[in-house]
Amino acid sequence: MSRRSIRRFSSKPVKESDVQRIVEIGQRAPTACNLQTYSIVWVRDEKIKEEVWEACGVKGSIRDAPVVFVICADVRRLGKVLDYQGYDHCLKHGYGYAHRLMSVMDASFVAENMTMAAECLGLGSVFVGSALANDKMTKALRLPRGVLPLTLLCIGYPDEQPPTRPRWASSSILHVDHYRDPSEKEIEAFLNHMDQELQKEGYYEKYGVRGPKYRYSDHIKSKTALEPWKKDDVQTISVVKKMGFLPSEAP
Repeated sequence: MSRRSIRRFSSKPVKESDVQRIVEIGQRAPTACNLQTYSIVWVRDEKIKEEVWEACGVKGSIRDAPVVFVICADVRRLGKVLDYQGYDHCLKHGYGYAHRLMSVMDASFVAENMTMAAECLGLGSVFVGSALANDKMTKALRLPRGVLPLTLLCIGYPDEQPPTRPRWASSSILHVDHYRDPSEKEIEAFLNHMDQELQKEGYYEKYGVRGPKYRYSDHIKSKTALEPWKKDDVQTISVVKKMGFLPSEAP
């Protein structure tokens, strides 16, 4: 309940044994049919790390994180095992799309386990979503077809103690027996709650270049503006296709 994203890290190094432990705990996450369709790239080389930061547009103190992972959905390794067995499997022919969707789930479960492991070791972490289907990332890490980057996971000792961030009321996200849309009253209460808590922390001023009048409603609008996403979707779909993660595409 005390987990929150850390964006300012101290210079204290993380022991390699702790990094290995975090990865091992990540591997204990649930995996669909025990196919283990995920991979983790630990970015250690400073030159490659710089390429990763630039690819994701990361600026500021997050770059001080001593441990940087790239979490990937990976159906390539599964295909290699099946090829080794001489089996004429569905992936080879562009089928088994559910396996590719489940690989995203597999990798996400792993990433969450890793954040919890980091917390238990006294470390902080933050996800950077701009790694998702990032073409520059695939080139920097030499990711082959069948491996799709999903997120950065940056870990280190915290150099800040921010509060936990506000969330929807559980009554709005927990549906019993059937789905229901939130009422206008719930939406208004949610927006007011988000604004009050984030303003109290000075969240947008602390981590960005936003003024004191910036609101959560401004934030979600900026993240879903129509015209930029028309362009971004073309690029994202192109990378997803190139890496073999669209239907009827052989990884």
